[in-house]
Amino acid sequence: MTTAYETVPLLRCHYLDLVVSAFHDLGHDVTSELIKSRLPAELPKCHGTYVPALPTFDFITAAVQQHNIEDFACLAGAQLKVSDFDATVRRELNKARTLSEALNSYCRLVTREQSHVLCHVTAHISGEAHIHGTVGLGLGPDQHEYSEWLLIMSLLAILRHAAGSDWCPSQVAFQSQPAFGKSVWKAFPGTRFVVGQCETCVTVPAEILSHAWPDGRETAKTRPMPAEPASSRWDFPSSLRWAIRPYLADGYPTVELAAELAGMSVRTLQRRLNQCRLSYSDLVKNLRFEVAIDLLADPRNTV
Repeated sequence: MTTAYETVPLLRCHYLDLVVSAFHDLGHDVTSELIKSRLPAELPKCHGTYVPALPTFDFITAAVQQHNIEDFACLAGAQLKVSDFDATVRRELNKARTLSEALNSYCRLVTREQSHVLCHVTAHISGEAHIHGTVGLGLGPDQHEYSEWLLIMSLLAILRHAAGSDWCPSQVAFQSQPAFGKSVWKAFPGTRFVVGQCETCVTVPAEILSHAWPDGRETAKTRPMPAEPASSRWDFPSSLRWAIRPYLADGYPTVELAAELAGMSVRTLQRRLNQCRLSYSDLVKNLRFEVAIDLLADPRNTV
């Protein structure tokens, strides 16, 4: 089975939109940081549902440093709601009868939100339950911290959907070493934070898992849905295709760009593709064909 460590780190485009909106809500124009980043030029017209995670986290780091914002990851993540998740994730959550079932469904599909993250819920121990998370290898300290915050705030959105908007976990553990400012303590009164742990972990009272999952079945209007991966499992070629897909509007995505987005050398990237009996040029050609089919299938486009 492919693990989160064997894929190119990806985020759903929605999270980048959420981050940019959070900067604007705080009164900061981050246009210059976006331009300097290695993100695609046409973000509002993203050619897919994912963006590469590494340049996204680097953009956040640069903007936070430029505008000297404390607790940005917590402030941005606080906007997350269950309705923000991937359509397949929401559909599975809507089948849940209890919070426990909802959490297990999310953990099973978490790579649809962040391709490089894994999580699971453990058995109850001493009246507590633990939601464990692991972020893939190869991320820098700031990248790792933002990925952890995104996972934690996503889990919190699920927990609060059933337990109430003001509910807080008893403990949150980070693998990274984030600093906590006033906004974090205000958002998590009574929560204990520990850092430098072997995994990300949210600790909750075991009894909360039996809470009923609210019936939030959506009645979305029928409309063309953007192309998306067929399952929650990624392999290296598929994650690389989704990483470079948004860049097609900028021209041919070079192998050097692809290697940067994957967090590896060109030589390593080509070796990984060769192991899958693929060349980089073939991967791009197949991707262009897939995009053309998606555009033709969309009734909003005219030939």
